[in-house]
Amino acid sequence: MQIFKKTNINFLKKRKIFYFLSLAGIIISILSLVIIGPRYGVDFSGGSLYTIRFAKIVSTEEIRKTLKELNIHNPTIQRSLEGYDYLIKIDLKELPYTTDFSTQLVSQLNKNIPNSNPEILKEETVGPRVSKELQRITLIALIIGIFGVLLYVSFRFNFRFGTSAILALIHDAIIAIGFTIITKTTINIPIVAALLTIIGYSVNDSIVVSDRVRENLKKMRKEDFEYIANLSINETLSRTVLTSLTTLFVSLLIWFFGTAEIKDFGKILSIGIISGTYSSIFVVTALVVDWEKKYPSRR
Repeated sequence: MQIFKKTNINFLKKRKIFYFLSLAGIIISILSLVIIGPRYGVDFSGGSLYTIRFAKIVSTEEIRKTLKELNIHNPTIQRSLEGYDYLIKIDLKELPYTTDFSTQLVSQLNKNIPNSNPEILKEETVGPRVSKELQRITLIALIIGIFGVLLYVSFRFNFRFGTSAILALIHDAIIAIGFTIITKTTINIPIVAALLTIIGYSVNDSIVVSDRVRENLKKMRKEDFEYIANLSINETLSRTVLTSLTTLFVSLLIWFFGTAEIKDFGKILSIGIISGTYSSIFVVTALVVDWEKKYPSRR
């Protein structure tokens, strides 16, 4: 199946424009990280997570008002798609040092929201030591993933393709992180899983294009490198777009119809797929072409 028949689009002609767009996206993401800062979930900041079921649909504002009366001023409240289950996250710094807080919460909800019959289905608490350890392990996992990709692509193709692929996946990860901060998405374990998925997805698309460039270099030894690279992008365009659209369709369904944390997973994954497809077409090969132009190598 092909979305596009034989195309002859000069993707590399305007590559400086795409460099500028990518750089702008990275700068905006870094500025949002510095100015706004990440919003860590209970997994990374410590605190408690409650899943509460009500007998009727209640508004999040009613729950928020009740929590304020218990001196909880910045909770995260999410309602399930059905409307009866609510996910409440309370940061460690606001968590009361009492053993009967769950009882107090249920009692106060009953008092403020008549006939709601709240029931705590699940309660989880993460201490500061555990949250710091999770941050450390997560960072190590991301670094190992990035260097693992660099080694694999460099071995499979060459160092230039490997380095360009790494720069592209860092580009995709930074854009995704910037999006989570700008949209005030809570960073937790599912979001980290989405980032790792984005890294793998970005590299997968880059490898497809790189493999076609390598094949065409063997067949067209007298052609200019830029021409071969542009031809390779066109030849893999249909496959790249088709794969991206099918994956994007699923991630969008998770984004719009998922519940609680799985919804955020779908949101970040969707942005990552779009960014990964963009970088595979407009960034990776363009970097290799400019590198080859400046420092020509024997094919």
